[in-house]
Amino acid sequence: MAVKTLLLVFGNEYLKEDSLAVEISRELEIDDVDVKRCTSPDQLYDYQDYEIVFVLDVVKGIDEVKMITDIDQIKSHKLYSLHDFDLGFFLKLMKELGVLKEIKIIGIPQSGDKEKIKREIIKLLD
Repeated sequence: MAVKTLLLVFGNEYLKEDSLAVEISRELEIDDVDVKRCTSPDQLYDYQDYEIVFVLDVVKGIDEVKMITDIDQIKSHKLYSLHDFDLGFFLKLMKELGVLKEIKIIGIPQSGDKEKIKREIIKLLD
């Protein structure tokens, strides 16, 4: 049996600058990759049984698809309320608590050639 890979997709389809990952994920069909759209970082706990976990999210300030393997590279903004509980902060918290497996983050730009971005994502997942 093949090892199942999980792609967790984060973003807000109602915000143009944060919707591209969700939009592209609807078009991804890759053998042995389960694609799950997440609305909250705590959903990471729901998928601890997978051996390989990727997170797909828009990254502000990049102009090409980028693989992030070191969670400490992620900038977390200062929290003021639970509404500000972002994915980067949650990943770092899970790492500190020792419940985080190896997670690779595929960061994509806020806009660009959707087909080219999709091809780059598929290449990284292979």
